[in-house]
Amino acid sequence: MRIPIISSLIEKRAVKTSGLARPESWLVDALGGRPVASGIKVTEETALRSTAVYGSVRIISETIASLPLLVYERLEKGKQTAVNHPLYTVLHDQANSEMTSFTFREVLQGHLLLWGNAYAEIEKNNAGQIIGLWPLRPDRTWPERDSKTGEIVYKTILSDGTGVILPKDRVLHIPGFGFDGLIGYSPIHIAREAVGLALATEEFGAKFFGQGTRLSGVLEHPGKLTKEALERLKESWVQAYSGLSNSHRIAILEEGMKWQQIGVPPEDAQFLETRKFQVTEIARIFRVPPHMLADLDRATFSNIEHQSIEFVVHTIRPWLVRWEQAILWKLFTPAERKRYFAEFKVDGLLRGDIKSRYEAYAIGRQNGWLSANDIRELENMNPIPDGDIYLVNGNMIPVTTATNTQEELTPTRSEKRNMPKYEIRAEAIRRGVANSYKKVIAETVRRIIRREEADIMRQAQKYFGKRNIDPSVFLAWLYDFYREHEEYIETQMMPVFMALAEAVNAAAAEEIGKPAGITPELEEFVRDYLQAYRSRHIGKSITQIRAALERAAKEQTDPLIVLQQEFDSWKDRPEETSKEEAVRAGNAVALMTYQLGGVEKVRWVATGQSCPYCQHLNGKIVGINTAFIKLGEELKPDGVDVPLTPSRNIKHPPAHAGCDCLILAGL
Repeated sequence: MRIPIISSLIEKRAVKTSGLARPESWLVDALGGRPVASGIKVTEETALRSTAVYGSVRIISETIASLPLLVYERLEKGKQTAVNHPLYTVLHDQANSEMTSFTFREVLQGHLLLWGNAYAEIEKNNAGQIIGLWPLRPDRTWPERDSKTGEIVYKTILSDGTGVILPKDRVLHIPGFGFDGLIGYSPIHIAREAVGLALATEEFGAKFFGQGTRLSGVLEHPGKLTKEALERLKESWVQAYSGLSNSHRIAILEEGMKWQQIGVPPEDAQFLETRKFQVTEIARIFRVPPHMLADLDRATFSNIEHQSIEFVVHTIRPWLVRWEQAILWKLFTPAERKRYFAEFKVDGLLRGDIKSRYEAYAIGRQNGWLSANDIRELENMNPIPDGDIYLVNGNMIPVTTATNTQEELTPTRSEKRNMPKYEIRAEAIRRGVANSYKKVIAETVRRIIRREEADIMRQAQKYFGKRNIDPSVFLAWLYDFYREHEEYIETQMMPVFMALAEAVNAAAAEEIGKPAGITPELEEFVRDYLQAYRSRHIGKSITQIRAALERAAKEQTDPLIVLQQEFDSWKDRPEETSKEEAVRAGNAVALMTYQLGGVEKVRWVATGQSCPYCQHLNGKIVGINTAFIKLGEELKPDGVDVPLTPSRNIKHPPAHAGCDCLILAGL
């Protein structure tokens, strides 16, 4: 393949600007770096000895690492988080098997700030999905253009000295500022004189205090001293007046000796001013506000807030754009780029003082483009029931019903007029908790199912793709797979159910006037519930997969096609599971909280009026350990032809599929 002239020039520039491409430059850095005019040897690593450099690198790196990095899916209007995309976990939670996303981004951003380049090896599974990102040493990695193909490749030197060549699709490269578009310049190398001066002033100050005295001159003796007398005088003088513990001691001169000062005190040499200026100089290099480096000479309460916002806009934002565009280019396929993208959330960094924020929220709320839950999310607060309604200025009524009268907007008040206020509040809170966790449960179940589909289809292709095999052999593998899959389900669902339990426990405890908190009994209850859920999930999956294979054998169709059709039919399963489990788990935890709190009775509270079975149970009070509907009992309200016959004792909702009722304490 012929390499264009421009590409050849880029290759030469890349080789020239890379420190590793020139072995003599790399060797100099390895030996401590070239000395600058101040006499200090400066490298990217020795530069960190300067507190200003270390502080600047740490501030920017920790800030970027702490920002949520989310994968989004483009919608026809707007966007939504794509938690099911394989990259979501890598970018947001865990970059590889040994690093969190925070640690990974902190390391790479530190490389960018010191060396001007950040490199990471891209780890993929057999399906071609990215499952990990591993940092590469920026001082031992560089891009080059392959002389045969003309493609960019990346060369890296391992710790044992072995050289490795990686194709460009295996390396995430984020370059800093540079002139050729391939390699970024090292800020430390460019500004090594400023960094060297900062290190020199620190070393001078340390040595000054190490000597421990301001006496810097010569001793004059009127006579002539022998060599032995001179050595004794020197030794006694050092012992008496050298060292920090001997500072400010009074010197006693004998035999007509005189002290002649020849040095210049540090304050006369503007030593402190030089150190302060170098802090500002280094802050200028990294574009960090001086007050973040504890230089408050020109900082005031009024301008620090605006400096912090400028820090986000002019310092952090350009780095975020580099990250986002490099991720889009290197980690998404061309087809995925049209649908997905990664983006940092910086809203929290741009928040002003509380008065300014609340005034802005009020404007957005009154003009219909912020809801109560939008505001609560910005303030890191949980949503509230009916908090997604948008209002318009004037009467502050819902936009969709702005032409209605106020009386038409509150038809339910009369229905709840006879209910105690604490019951109205308890019901609203419990329903809000259930609704808020439905989405979390659905996203987690979707992640579990996605893994099931990938692993099972990959194994099915091995069994059915090459030979005519007995389905029972594949089923034997399937049972083994789900025995191992149990642990993954527990790992994914345990945090969700525990968080739901904490929220429900807090609401139920408030309702009965007891202290909230996850007790050992309640935690054990949640673990038992998780095992029951795991059995339901696996049982449903195996049953449907077996039915699909039996259907394929009966119809003599390709098992792979039928299996894929079966998995495609599971697209609604996460939402269906979330609706059922949010109700089931929420009521189960509430019942356990009531039992631990000494409540003796519970009451069924129906939602809506469309279900005759739930309406028949509405308001029914039973003992805390008594079932609302017993096993084998028929529930047949008036006007219903088919009775409801449960296969278990119904001690709390759901009573049937789609039931979203709840129980409250029957006080």
